[in-house]
Amino acid sequence: MKILIIGGSRFVGPHLVKLLIARKHTITVFNRGVISTKYPKGVTFIKGDRDKGFYVKEKFDVAIDMCAFIGSQTSRAIEELKFDYFLNFGTSASYQKTEIFPLAEESPIGDWPAFGDYNKGKVACERVLEKSGIKCGTIRPAYILGPKNYCDRENFIYSRIIKKIPLILPGNGLGVTQFVFVDEVALAIVALVEHRAQGAFNIAGDQIITNTGLVGEMGKIVGKEPIIQLNPDAIGLNFKEEEFPFDNENLIVSNDKIKKYGIEFIPLIDGLRRDYKNFYQKKQSKLPGPL
Repeated sequence: MKILIIGGSRFVGPHLVKLLIARKHTITVFNRGVISTKYPKGVTFIKGDRDKGFYVKEKFDVAIDMCAFIGSQTSRAIEELKFDYFLNFGTSASYQKTEIFPLAEESPIGDWPAFGDYNKGKVACERVLEKSGIKCGTIRPAYILGPKNYCDRENFIYSRIIKKIPLILPGNGLGVTQFVFVDEVALAIVALVEHRAQGAFNIAGDQIITNTGLVGEMGKIVGKEPIIQLNPDAIGLNFKEEEFPFDNENLIVSNDKIKKYGIEFIPLIDGLRRDYKNFYQKKQSKLPGPL
């Protein structure tokens, strides 16, 4: 298939491009070229700013939008581009706040105050697609982990454990959530694209864990006892990402639907251990550490 990827220059994107090439698809990447303009042989790169217009005349079998954060960006993409199927990179943070879990794809999306403008923008993107009538799908991944994570997540925690710097967890440290690894997200996208699957799909691992539990397990991986402190006030809109990369919100989703497409998830601790051995342990000294 002829596939257009909007964004796709970092983290999930390179994994996705590699998988699609291996499956003999023809890939075009459109982005500003700020992160990279170099792609594997056979990939066409178009430099452009989506907010200024796409100006792409070619028609694609599939368009994958990996970087729409407000509704107007989704509107522009589906109005200006030509395609048969559209996949939106959404988020599990699009769900309406609730205390009833797990959340299935049929659960209502809407306002979750702690997730702020990110929630509002991603919900707006999905609303645009709902009204459009086009053939489309949306992935709703949980927090994504993996090598070369541009969000300072694993390195943030590992570096502080190793250097014996306290980790300040929000609230009571017992917020329960899920994670998914970058390679799993890329595999899920490929499966949905090749089936042109419509609707929303949660992308999250099988296990849930508290922030305290996560830090403890990561301490075991590096062989050091983490120093944990709590900031009871850093909840909801007062969450401080500079203190810890994950908030204290409970958010648990069902992953039954995506599993019907053959997607399996590595156990969380196995995945963390794998990525530490293959990447974070080797790169620790080169990655940004705490100030």
